[in-house]
Amino acid sequence: MRTRSIYRDGRVIAVYSDGQLVYSDAQFCESMPHGLQIIRDIEPYRSMIDGTIITSRSRHREHLQSHGCLEVGNETKYLKQRPVQTPPGLKETLARVAYERLRYK
Repeated sequence: MRTRSIYRDGRVIAVYSDGQLVYSDAQFCESMPHGLQIIRDIEPYRSMIDGTIITSRSRHREHLQSHGCLEVGNETKYLKQRPVQTPPGLKETLARVAYERLRYK
């Protein structure tokens, strides 16, 4: 038996048991102009990163964060390459080392 509670501002506004609504706060539901939108949890899937089974949205977020991954959907701002900051003097050091190596060959 799986029970889910939905909270809003620290109050329980709805309780579901095995997918069936068993409690809803009438006062809260009446104050909502468009009603409630309840999104069910994701189906379990096997991670493409390490093969573990992911069973919930929270576990999905934790898994991505622990492996340093970023979920990208329709957002394009994450696809842009960030400018690389070169340390000061790196170009001069590389040029000096290259010229020294070429001089001694």
